[in-house]
Amino acid sequence: MAGRSESSRGNGVAGTGEQEGSVVPFRREAPPSARDLPTLEDDELMLLARGGVRAAFDALVRRHQPAVLGFASKQLGHPEAARDATQNTFLGLFRYLPKYRPQDKFRAFLFRIALNECRMAKRSASRAAGAMTRLKAEPRTTPELPTEQVLTSERLREVGVALRVLKRKQRDVVLLRFAAGLTYQEIAQTLGIPVGTVKSRLFNGLARLHAELKGDRS
Repeated sequence: MAGRSESSRGNGVAGTGEQEGSVVPFRREAPPSARDLPTLEDDELMLLARGGVRAAFDALVRRHQPAVLGFASKQLGHPEAARDATQNTFLGLFRYLPKYRPQDKFRAFLFRIALNECRMAKRSASRAAGAMTRLKAEPRTTPELPTEQVLTSERLREVGVALRVLKRKQRDVVLLRFAAGLTYQEIAQTLGIPVGTVKSRLFNGLARLHAELKGDRS
């Protein structure tokens, strides 16, 4: 009986190198290195950022900032306003980290924030323009100052001008598709509309753009 007992204790820890009753220490996985971050999916980076890995959020910014900036530039038509909207987009994303849940819809979520930031920027610009108009209408009580010449560093591209004739819903879809590079499904998730509606708005928007660029405004 004694030999059997010794054998049982031996079998109970075979291959472990631990004595019976000992506690194997928990091994915490180390976070991925900075070299590995670019290989991770967006949702994985968001979860790491939510857990306090700042480099993971920086990797997300580097990955998506060019597309967001391009989208904002087309929406707003002004480089400085586009940069501000892009910065605010990623600030909004950072604030949302504690509530983020991975659903494989990151790009749609990101560009929903970007679209809202662009809309707010447009409203702010409209209010500022209205205030300036009212200010210019006020009687002058100071000596006339030299008129400030507003110069642009480059002419507005024809496509940028043509985009202004589109209805807002069409313009949003066109820019999300071609400036941001989103798929039909991602655009649908961003705007909260069916894929069929995305395709319809895109078709009508592109047809209107084509007519505008050809000079047919009928």
